[in-house]
Amino acid sequence: MSYVTASTQRRTRTRWWVRLLQVLLVVVLVVPVPYVGAAILAPTPVFAAEEVAPPVTPGAEAQIDWPTTPVAAGFSVVGLEGATGTSGSTQSHPTASVGKLITVLVVLDAHPLEGADRGPTITYDAVDVALQDAAFAENAPIAPVRTGATTTQRDLIEYALVDSAANAATSLARWAFGDQDAYVAAANAWLAREGLVGTTVADAAGLDAATVSTAADLVAIGERIVANPVTLGAVQLPSVTIPGIGAAPNTNRILGQHDIDGGKTGTLVVWGRNLFVTAERVVDGVPRRVVIVIMGTIQATVTDEAAIALLESVYANIQQRELLPAGAVVGTYEAPWGSSVEATTTEAVVGTTWGTAVPAIDVELEALPTEAHRAEVGTMTVALADGEVVVPVEPSGRIAAPELSWRLTHPLVVLDWLTGS
Repeated sequence: MSYVTASTQRRTRTRWWVRLLQVLLVVVLVVPVPYVGAAILAPTPVFAAEEVAPPVTPGAEAQIDWPTTPVAAGFSVVGLEGATGTSGSTQSHPTASVGKLITVLVVLDAHPLEGADRGPTITYDAVDVALQDAAFAENAPIAPVRTGATTTQRDLIEYALVDSAANAATSLARWAFGDQDAYVAAANAWLAREGLVGTTVADAAGLDAATVSTAADLVAIGERIVANPVTLGAVQLPSVTIPGIGAAPNTNRILGQHDIDGGKTGTLVVWGRNLFVTAERVVDGVPRRVVIVIMGTIQATVTDEAAIALLESVYANIQQRELLPAGAVVGTYEAPWGSSVEATTTEAVVGTTWGTAVPAIDVELEALPTEAHRAEVGTMTVALADGEVVVPVEPSGRIAAPELSWRLTHPLVVLDWLTGS
């Protein structure tokens, strides 16, 4: 017969380390079963793209044939970003009759014209006759007036810009603002609003040497002239019929040459000659308008030659080129298990830029799920001078699913997928 005693009870109790081995065996054999199932079934996330800067190659520096004789010169290609510049003096100098461009812009700002409208009828009075006599005394071009005769707002604009009639500009300013002082105040206020800080107006006709501007400001004023159909149409007229004179030709001697279709001259004895011209030429199938300003020459032929040389050199630098090839990489998708896909453009981007200027580019890419087939994953928008170009973006393939071995060896990542965190 056997008896259970304290000592025999101690001998039959399971050792602690045996229990530990038993627990570990259960963990090894039982716990992985649901984990393996979860690892296999856990959904993979979608992956956002990491954008890559498109490989745009800047163009070459613009080579401009700057004239050496003028005191200052400037140009602008309207609508082509970065295509503007000046050379020579940056100081303010007398505008001479080119200042009439400012007069007309300021008047039209207060009294706009639309389409073919000639504007209000204006009756000359004794003050207008006095303004004519004062201009004649300055040896300036005039449009003959007499008390009681009538004209229109557009007539005065054309007389001032085509024939450069000084009294037409002063009568126009007086009609619009009441008197010359009021016009001067309005003009300088307009210049301040437009940010043309290098320009000051002292009179409407540009006969006062205190009416001054810079080449940069005159280029900006020229851009406003060509942007307004009324003023552009006026400076493009080859001649204008003035009562008492007949057909008065445009004072711009190079109108019609080298695609020059408009302009305004200005001469002041104490200063010299200024010239504003504009031209339009089709380059690579696109009409391109250029504004040119020359300030401070002595001889008219030198002024004209400088404007033409500058104009031709500007046009020579306007060229289309391939900005981005088809297949340019604009983004990447990378999974943590090593699979990766590139986002690439489907088309080349061809456009016109100026010099080293690089256009603004905006890339928008969608998230890409694992093993998903997508024909497109977004777009690339390129802001060119002639408008935006939108190019589709496609993936270079699919993000491959992770292998089971990777899933089993990355439990924390898989847990995140399961919980959606």
